[in-house]
Amino acid sequence: MPSLHPGLPGTKEAYGLSLIREDGSVFLPPEAVAHYGLVAGDQVLLITTHRGEGGFAISRQQTAARSVFARFVVQLPTLDTVAWFDAKAYALTGFADGRIRLTPEMLDAYHVTVGQKLMVVKSTTIVMSCTPVEIWERKFAQRGMTIEIENIHKLDVT
Repeated sequence: MPSLHPGLPGTKEAYGLSLIREDGSVFLPPEAVAHYGLVAGDQVLLITTHRGEGGFAISRQQTAARSVFARFVVQLPTLDTVAWFDAKAYALTGFADGRIRLTPEMLDAYHVTVGQKLMVVKSTTIVMSCTPVEIWERKFAQRGMTIEIENIHKLDVT
């Protein structure tokens, strides 16, 4: 997994970029899939990352059910339905063929759009984050992190 600034401790480790396709599908980088133990047929929990920003975090449902997210997982009504707790969106969806599929409701809840590129990064031991590239570019630019911005565009797109 490439670091966005090799040799600088604490910089984001990115698995790659994922494009939100016309049908709402998002292919996840194979290294991220392997690291988080996703297998075809899994259900995954999608979670709002930062309020007011686009993007979401992904965790295997089984992993989330044994974590701080357990109380939300048990309250989710059905697959592909967004529920709101403490002003954060939560949804369970399926994982198959290396991808998840976002419904129009999910696209809206997570403030993302078809055609947008998401940078998939190692977030915690239980979740990977999928955040629009333009958000990362803006944050890095505010901190003068030009090398990181250049390296985003060298990542593989799935």
